[in-house]
Amino acid sequence: MRIETKHLRAFALVAALAAVLTLASPVLAGGTVGDTAPGFTLTDLEGNSHSLADFAGKTVVLEWINPNCPFTDRHAKESTMTDLADKHGEVVWLGINSTAEGHSDFLEPAEHAAWAEDRGVDYAILYDETGETGKAYGAKTTPHMYIIDADGTIVYNGAIDDDPAGRQDQAQRANYVDSGLVAMAGGGDVDPASTKPYGCSVKY
Repeated sequence: MRIETKHLRAFALVAALAAVLTLASPVLAGGTVGDTAPGFTLTDLEGNSHSLADFAGKTVVLEWINPNCPFTDRHAKESTMTDLADKHGEVVWLGINSTAEGHSDFLEPAEHAAWAEDRGVDYAILYDETGETGKAYGAKTTPHMYIIDADGTIVYNGAIDDDPAGRQDQAQRANYVDSGLVAMAGGGDVDPASTKPYGCSVKY
């Protein structure tokens, strides 16, 4: 009986500690397929403000981006994102940089703009130095891609394609964002709706 009581007390202590840790943990939910996309207002490299609400009724693609990440830079050199943004001209394409100010990977807007010009990246890139927006979406990597439909619902969350190492020609890769946008344009569902993102970790 004494042993049983001891075990019960230990279990109660572990349960209480788990509850405290759960309450103390930050919630990174919000980027799940089927969820309403978290709203945000962020400033681009030229100092212009952009809100997700500005694009109500339009399909929006979000790309988490970091010029100091080799994966981001490779896709920029290959024009992966810019070609897709041009192909789907009806879609709003936004890059989001959630690198924390003060981190070694952080670039001032002018530096980021110089990189974008050199790489031919011509869509808006928004700064999220606090990481609030990235955490609201649960963005983990650069790149980490999201598609938001015209109703403001997240319909894709994951990788840009199935070739993390970049060993295949672009034509041989399964580009999930491209296929998702094509399906949506034809009135179909995005399939797959979620994949595992790859790249460098977002530097919150």
